[in-house]
Amino acid sequence: MSDIPVDDHVLWSWPVAPGPDLIVQCRVDYAFTICTDGGMVLRIGSVFTLKTAAGSIHQLDPNGEPTRLGPALSITQSSIVAGFADDRGALHVEFSDGSVIDVPADNSYEAWTINGPQGLLLVSCPGGSIASWGLRTG
Repeated sequence: MSDIPVDDHVLWSWPVAPGPDLIVQCRVDYAFTICTDGGMVLRIGSVFTLKTAAGSIHQLDPNGEPTRLGPALSITQSSIVAGFADDRGALHVEFSDGSVIDVPADNSYEAWTINGPQGLLLVSCPGGSIASWGLRTG
């Protein structure tokens, strides 16, 4: 069971369909990108925290040296089992292997984006809010 804090600030949760969302690809360029078999694409463009299944904690910067993102590749072939984006621009994602990624909002840049089926687009805006398209609420 997930220990995701649920409060009035949660705007969107993942996976959007029942069951885990299998990770089929991870990409590294000037961001760290996760693609799933459910059609979701998460692109992280700012500093994020990875807590591995073994309990190691890594502060990772996709704009830095690409080889330093190596620990994040451990989630490849895992699944997303739970996650949420809140209205303050933060993102929390839990994986089936026990790893967790947390991405805080960035003061100057878009910290992350999520693209998905049916025109879904979520953007963590500079300064800590979320812009959304194709998002059904309520």
